[in-house]
Amino acid sequence: MMKVKVSDIAAAVNGSLLQGSGDVFIDGFSTNSKEIAQMEDAAVLFVPIMGERVDGHRFIGAAVEAGAKACFVREGYEVPAGLPESFCVIEVEDTRRALQDAAAWYRGLFPIPVVGITGSVGKTSTKEMVAAALSSALDVHKTSGNQNSQIGLPLSIFGIEQHHQVAVIEMGMSEFGEMERLARIARPQYAAVTNIGVAHIGNLHSQENIRSEKLKITEYFDENGVLFLNLDDPLLKEVADSRVAIGDNVKHIVTYGTDPEADFAASSVSLGDDGTDFVLTYPKREDPQIRVSEHVHLAVLGLHHVRNALTAFAIAYALGINPETAKVGLERYRPMAMRGNIVKTFGRTIIDDTYNASPDSMKSAIEVLGAMRGGVEPIRRRIVVFADVLELGESSESEHYGVGEFIREYNKKDPDHRVNYLVTIGKDAEQIAFGATADIGYTNPVAKHFTDNADAAEYLKSLIVKGDAILVKGSRGMHTEEIVKALSEEF
Repeated sequence: MMKVKVSDIAAAVNGSLLQGSGDVFIDGFSTNSKEIAQMEDAAVLFVPIMGERVDGHRFIGAAVEAGAKACFVREGYEVPAGLPESFCVIEVEDTRRALQDAAAWYRGLFPIPVVGITGSVGKTSTKEMVAAALSSALDVHKTSGNQNSQIGLPLSIFGIEQHHQVAVIEMGMSEFGEMERLARIARPQYAAVTNIGVAHIGNLHSQENIRSEKLKITEYFDENGVLFLNLDDPLLKEVADSRVAIGDNVKHIVTYGTDPEADFAASSVSLGDDGTDFVLTYPKREDPQIRVSEHVHLAVLGLHHVRNALTAFAIAYALGINPETAKVGLERYRPMAMRGNIVKTFGRTIIDDTYNASPDSMKSAIEVLGAMRGGVEPIRRRIVVFADVLELGESSESEHYGVGEFIREYNKKDPDHRVNYLVTIGKDAEQIAFGATADIGYTNPVAKHFTDNADAAEYLKSLIVKGDAILVKGSRGMHTEEIVKALSEEF
């Protein structure tokens, strides 16, 4: 983070400096007092967040001991006695809002393009691929991990430095109004929507509402803003075709997908042991009526990664980077931990996709598993381990059941590469098993349900043999990485 004065921060958040000097410089923000000591030599401003159970103001003393130089406090809060006189205290109406206001002000100090990435599935992987493509020609700042929330995004914005030429910011939302607040902070001029699924439908009630909220990423577009849409997603195709759910401020739309009508289209997609290949077709820069092709190899498996790469190509192109340059960065891309990583151990192939889950991403993962062949060590059986997808509200049972139906139909379509065993964990995940075995058929998987990871892991250890491929996936709160750990050991 670039050094900024306490007085400038106080003015940006409409706060009052209760103690300390406005001439003190800050070059870091934190909402966790335990992390401050690890922020090297940064002069940190601690932001105490009011949570449902814990008031962050309780940790101001700990923040001071860890080396913080300043903090926000809410109006009316009695500043703890004994703080060093040099420690700066800024009183604000709301500490969370002050963090966001400070980030919005800080973002305004940098006249660089910001790329916003949102969608129901694949935000983080897409963000990583976009950053990889842009890094072929530009100095890129990107969201660390998946810091895409009302607190995480501001902290990500503070990572922009003077040497950066572009920022790629992941933007997540789970309820009404969130995306507009994030857009006010990041003010992206380029925004990509990966898809419209059912994640958080419990809060937002319908996919149309999810789409409308996601598209508020464009709220602060100027006339040069560009919206990138996945043409393979029916709800986003409707936006591209009819401009539903977007305002008049969106002047430019670029599409991507396997649909041949997309501006950036993929064809001849093939999965091999070392990744995915496809042919990219895109408009020639000198004459957009002419289409140009480029072969692309990705060191990851799955059609969803092809779409992520198409997003990256489209955004890079808009920023003046041609596909032959962008693909250099994309071909170096490797997935983050627990996001589809392939682990080969003791003759077994484990697909660790445990970071998070949605019904749509589970279906995509089934297709990836089915397309895997194994090369010199052929895959003999395919085993799927699915845990609960959380935050689906009243749609939870039907959405889980739909994943099971997808497995059943997939097995009928490709019986030679079908899911042989299905293990479900949790509560509503049992509906996946019901859907997968709803009729009697020889291609149906053998299904077994468990309520906890430990029992599921013990069953899997008794089942798995050399040559098996095991896909493990569930919502973050289900901690299915415990199963991957258990299966990665010798047994």
